Amino acid sequence: MRPIKTILATALAIAFAAAAFAQAPQSLVLEFVDGDNLDVVYPDSTVYSYATGSVMEGDAIPVGATVRTGADTSVELRLKPNGTVVKLAKMTSFRVDGLATPQKDQNAFTIASGKIRAVAAKGSQYTIYTSTTVAGVRGTDFSMSFEEGAKAMLLVARGKVEFGRRGEGDAIADAIMVGAGQFADFFKGLAAAPYSEEQFAEEYSGLDIPVERMPAQAEDEPPADEAKADEAPETTAPTDALASDFSPAEAPEADVGGADDTADEAASAVGGKVAEWLRDVLGMEIGSITINGETWAKAVIQPTFSVGKLRAGLYLPVIYSSNLFDPSTWYKPKGNDEWSFGADVGWTAETWPEALLDAASDLALKVKFIEYGEPLVDPFFVKVGNLDSFTIGHGLLMRDYANDTDFPSIRRVGLNLGLDQGSWGFEAMTNDLTDNQVVGGRVYVRPIPGFKLAIGLSGVADLYPASDYGDDAALYGDPAFIGGALDLDLPIVTSGLLGIRLFADGAAMAPYVRDAFSYGGYDAASGFRYDMVWTGDSVKNWGASAGLLGNVLFVDWRLEYRYYTGAFTPSFFDAGYERRRSSLVAEWASYLSGAEEIDQSISTMGVYGEAGASILKDRLSFTLGYFWPWSPDASGLAEQLELTEDYLKATLAVKKGLIPVVDLAGSVSYERKNFIGTLASDADGISLFDENTTFSGELSVPVPGAPNLDLAFIVSTTVARGDDGEVLFRDDDPTKPVIVPAITLETRLHF
Repeated sequence: MRPIKTILATALAIAFAAAAFAQAPQSLVLEFVDGDNLDVVYPDSTVYSYATGSVMEGDAIPVGATVRTGADTSVELRLKPNGTVVKLAKMTSFRVDGLATPQKDQNAFTIASGKIRAVAAKGSQYTIYTSTTVAGVRGTDFSMSFEEGAKAMLLVARGKVEFGRRGEGDAIADAIMVGAGQFADFFKGLAAAPYSEEQFAEEYSGLDIPVERMPAQAEDEPPADEAKADEAPETTAPTDALASDFSPAEAPEADVGGADDTADEAASAVGGKVAEWLRDVLGMEIGSITINGETWAKAVIQPTFSVGKLRAGLYLPVIYSSNLFDPSTWYKPKGNDEWSFGADVGWTAETWPEALLDAASDLALKVKFIEYGEPLVDPFFVKVGNLDSFTIGHGLLMRDYANDTDFPSIRRVGLNLGLDQGSWGFEAMTNDLTDNQVVGGRVYVRPIPGFKLAIGLSGVADLYPASDYGDDAALYGDPAFIGGALDLDLPIVTSGLLGIRLFADGAAMAPYVRDAFSYGGYDAASGFRYDMVWTGDSVKNWGASAGLLGNVLFVDWRLEYRYYTGAFTPSFFDAGYERRRSSLVAEWASYLSGAEEIDQSISTMGVYGEAGASILKDRLSFTLGYFWPWSPDASGLAEQLELTEDYLKATLAVKKGLIPVVDLAGSVSYERKNFIGTLASDADGISLFDENTTFSGELSVPVPGAPNLDLAFIVSTTVARGDDGEVLFRDDDPTKPVIVPAITLETRLHF
């Protein structure tokens, strides 16, 4: 198995090297705006305005879009990663016709009216059209102004521009070469002539570009023959930085045909397809990660694929302690050698079933996700792999449960699928196809034809909540938590501007105890424990919620009333459930054994509110939710805080393009039960990052001068585990896991 692993590590290294040389496509970015009268008309005719904030500095301008400046506004656009700057003067309309790709090294733009200046970075190639002319540009600094039927002037400060009439197929017809110090006006005769200082001052007026925003320039001097031909006085050159000329040696040679040319073209086509494939599907990470207090290096390839609504992503990691090429130093999640594919078990006549199972498990761990469709949007949806949010129904039993909170130290292959047939439907989930523990589902019907009222029945279970205790699970009866719920759902208003949905849910939990046990000196019986719900004259260990949810424009909101009693809590299976379930097992053991009477547990009620929005073209999104509980059984604020648990949820995400210049991106998420109670506690060593908390934060910064690289810093909390993958528990409370920070510093390569 060692040669296979070595080959894998070598392949990872080669893939990283190959990707580093893959050419990225160009993007055109709105870099600087002087004024506020600016519109960008997208290809679908949607108009985004700078004055309203719907378009802003840092936004990418897509192919087919038109940029329009008003009477008091000029803008600078930059091609990335090339660096070429295009400045649009006031009252200019400028369309993006095409941007360069690895297969076609050509950018194309159209001036509908107005005036521009272009300062090309070294190696640039682009074409600028008007309705009557074509300018073929390579490595130069020039201005171009256009008025329909009256003026089509090209003025070159540095370099050369091929200029001519717009012919058939948009080709340049009757072409001339306009050199440094020269101009040509199509409507005054297509000929190059020296320009005067007055002409230069007029054409470059309002087109100055600060030196710090100029692109990187070639260092070569203009050829001597070009300098003679230009004979432009020094005073005619722009006062800011200029692009260098391109030399005749850099100009494309005439195609004379032949076998060598054919071979070169074929090789170029193959290379282009490889580069395109890398750009479209490949994502990579190189860096370090902290797992269980130890720092590991990592090299990860994460290819993604999409065909229509079908998307898939793989996770191919080598996480190692010292040597990328030594498999003995690689990290093994839960003690499993995920690159063995059954070899560590042995492919013998006696062991092949176990080896086959191990190989299947190792293959499954390479799937980060496979998904088709979206819940509440498509009549059928399915997702396999990392699932960051499971919600069953309206969430009274399960809301925002995640199977990837400890990723990548613990990796699971979850499943979530659903079907909506109009009059009926269902959804189902499991946290891990290779080790099913948390499972759930919901079936629903719409009994009245043409009426949106839906009635649903849900069930969620953790089959082995005491598994974190290992061999000690029997001390707690090795129970299963089983919950059932009934829900009603009625859309009242459904539109893009306003949405209102009425809902009501009721749920209860009846555990199953596999083994009779003793706890606190009391004996607990095995089997289904219906007595935890119904005593013959009263219902206990249940909860209910009712409220409204929906949207107002771009703001999503939720407001609900909650009531619950016994050991039941709303959203019992939530984002932090995996971290709390061992302590919940101990809590339920006291009820199951009778050491604590569930009839004596308090009742709690409260209001939960949540709102979130995604604004500025989805570049800024945030959510804030809070549940404030109170109990009629408590007297005074201090006892309320002691007996009840509030809940806080806060998220913030910033995407690239929101923060100009530095182009930072990042996110932070914090969820916690008993937030205020912890702050108000008199106990020593208060922690806001214990088993009641899920936290993650990320900051991504572009690497200067390397447009395809980002540096990312990620921090989160995770459950501490031993070398064998077993959960480590606190010394002061052996029912609660140790929570440790997980820190990752990585370099991301993207295309």
